[in-house]
Amino acid sequence: MLDPDYYRSLSLELRALKNRVRSFIQDQHWLTDGEWKESVLRSMLKRNLPRTVEVGRGFVVSTKGRSKQIDVLLYDASKPVLFRDGDLVIVTPDAVRGVIEVKTGVDATGLEEALLRLSDHAALINSQSPGDKFYGLFAYENRTRDVLRVLQSVHDAVHGDGGRIVDCVCLGEGLLVRYWTLDPFEGKRQYDKWRAYDLPEEAQGYFLHNVVEGVSPQSVSANSSLWYPEQGKEARFVAEIAWREGHPV
Repeated sequence: MLDPDYYRSLSLELRALKNRVRSFIQDQHWLTDGEWKESVLRSMLKRNLPRTVEVGRGFVVSTKGRSKQIDVLLYDASKPVLFRDGDLVIVTPDAVRGVIEVKTGVDATGLEEALLRLSDHAALINSQSPGDKFYGLFAYENRTRDVLRVLQSVHDAVHGDGGRIVDCVCLGEGLLVRYWTLDPFEGKRQYDKWRAYDLPEEAQGYFLHNVVEGVSPQSVSANSSLWYPEQGKEARFVAEIAWREGHPV
């Protein structure tokens, strides 16, 4: 069984790594600080993702256009890449396994902008390569406390009627939003809702494992007790919203 304190320790490790560069450079170069925070998240993900999934940053290029730069780009190691130099890659839509936007912190307006950017990435990728991919937003600091507005923003970021594009959102150390296709309790009943959770000092650790589950759902599901504690996040559920209805409760 997974130690209930595991997510807290995982989150603390991530924050410690994130603060290492800031402690040296203070406020002298925010671009370096931002790039380091993206690098920390990529490094933490590499620990648990299968070798069939590469972790980098870069661009997706298709016959219909090209994306803006993607902070964390998960791609299929068995597919060819158009360009690669270190972590920087340029891939085609069929190679994409997931996309994560990374922010130092977001307020209500910044959250909407980040989600719309994520939605633009998804629209470009899914137009040529539909199918299961992980789309997430990770912010080290949460500057909005209105959970219902957060859920509404996640819902409103969906492009058209193609279904949800946001799988998971982590805002700061405590707020996690996850989309559930199936009922989290019964497992087989169609659910189609985002649920928000209050997870003080644990949300970031939960997000990391939700990424792993997003790209390897069968393995994580078959070994759920090793990935998630028995008394998990459902006891700390805050609110939810259905993507077809758009009314958070």
